[in-house]
Amino acid sequence: MDPLDAAVDQSRIFQDLDREMFIHDLRACPRRTIAHNEILIQPGQENQSVYFLIRGSLSIHLEKQNSPPIRIVYPGETVGELSIIASTYSSAYVISMEQAELVVIDQDLLWDFMEREPRIARNLLLVLSGWVITGNVKTGQQLRTLETLEGLARMDGLTGIYNRRSFDEMLQRFLDRSVRTKKNIALAILDVDFFKRYNDGHGHQAGDQALISLAKVLSDSLRPADFAARYGGEEFAFLLADTTLEAAAMIAERVRIAIMETKIISQNAEPLPGITVSIGLAISQPDSTAESLIGLADRNLYQAKQEGRNRCCILQK
Repeated sequence: MDPLDAAVDQSRIFQDLDREMFIHDLRACPRRTIAHNEILIQPGQENQSVYFLIRGSLSIHLEKQNSPPIRIVYPGETVGELSIIASTYSSAYVISMEQAELVVIDQDLLWDFMEREPRIARNLLLVLSGWVITGNVKTGQQLRTLETLEGLARMDGLTGIYNRRSFDEMLQRFLDRSVRTKKNIALAILDVDFFKRYNDGHGHQAGDQALISLAKVLSDSLRPADFAARYGGEEFAFLLADTTLEAAAMIAERVRIAIMETKIISQNAEPLPGITVSIGLAISQPDSTAESLIGLADRNLYQAKQEGRNRCCILQK
């Protein structure tokens, strides 16, 4: 048997999952062999991979290489995920106790695994929780890491609202609910008008403050059942549950006006110029998919810009 298959059988991270969902990707990952006493990871190292051990054993040490190990890693277990999930540098030494063979999983593939199968994130959370409980080392730091994992990097670091990853997930949930309830949902995609000009004229910190202010308007303007996210760059999106085109248009217009009237304050408490947004609005149909709804909202956003910006377009075609 390939040692990879044996390690997967022992793995808690891939426990209770359909092997066919990920095994081909794992087999395509590069493998690395390290010698006895070789250092795989050390403190301060920038790490962009998760190492899945398939043969041998590793020891993890804090602060010094010769300090007592805080954990022994066996086939089927991983190292390196803490620094990726917490977006920080490695904080421990990982050293081979004997010749070891590992599968090198790129961080993008790790996130892709979690997006495809949320149970992988659940399993990883349970594993990391066990480390915190049994290790009793750097508990505060590791708990913060667990909180980051539990949120699955769902929040946008600048604005504090949800990010594109969360939006993609929630859009499908809204559509699924729409099918069950037979009530429409609405999607609005909005883009800050002339944002590059704003950044160039007033500086990137001012641009950041403008985006933070915009996100607060969205959070304050929507109902608890609705959802807002940073779609990317200066683009934002919000979802309205159980709505009509007329009601959605009223909410979108209210949001547009509120953004236009919002006073933006710099980090030094100085007033900054305001911003406006263009909004493309789309209402779902019984056969709508995530792609078709986004496509319609994008086309309407483009139309709003063509018509002069600082407006909402709701064409349904």
